[in-house]
Amino acid sequence: MALFDQEASTYDNWCNTPLGSFVDKVERELIAKSAQPQVGEKALDLGCGTGIFAIWLAKQGLDVTGIDLSSEMLAKAQEKAQREDLAIHWIQADMNRLPFDHETFDLVIGNIVLEFVENPEKVVAEALRVLKKDGRLVIGLINKESYWGRTYSQKGKDNPDSVFAHAHFYSEQTIVSWETRHFASLDYGLFVTPENFENENQALELEKKLSRTAAKNQAGFFVARWNK
Repeated sequence: MALFDQEASTYDNWCNTPLGSFVDKVERELIAKSAQPQVGEKALDLGCGTGIFAIWLAKQGLDVTGIDLSSEMLAKAQEKAQREDLAIHWIQADMNRLPFDHETFDLVIGNIVLEFVENPEKVVAEALRVLKKDGRLVIGLINKESYWGRTYSQKGKDNPDSVFAHAHFYSEQTIVSWETRHFASLDYGLFVTPENFENENQALELEKKLSRTAAKNQAGFFVARWNK
């Protein structure tokens, strides 16, 4: 996690670029559609990083806990939450061994976190363990077979110091094989690439069109949902 400690101070910079802002909006809308967060629910953000999704959930009135192995990421998340006067529980913990009782949370989410763990299916099982009956587990992942997946894989190969040098990307077929008894759905998005991005408004309109016409395996992003 030392690598992510080093990334903490600049991690949010991507979301402040025009392309990054667009990508963040597409990912957030897909996760919101699948997660359907409700006021008063207890939510856990796996690998919360600088708190982007934990803060988003807290603003919607959920009781939120964010966990991450990186102390620097958690410090940045706490700082951001304090600026917005949001009460979020921040815990330094390993996703493979969650420090919570069975059936603690109504909603567990994570975005682009399973790419950085050794055994993603084990993490999914552990997340389901802490999920209440009728709860939802919602995870966003980069599609291995898409433009985005290929680009990030190449970044990892070109730069051993990049976080992507430690990433593993997965296909649709692999994702749906995890915890099949509880698997519920897979939503697709991020069909727009840097090559056809001009500005956020143009890209959002193009994304709507491509989501209807493009093949699903061209999506750069998946949102998987499991129901307890």
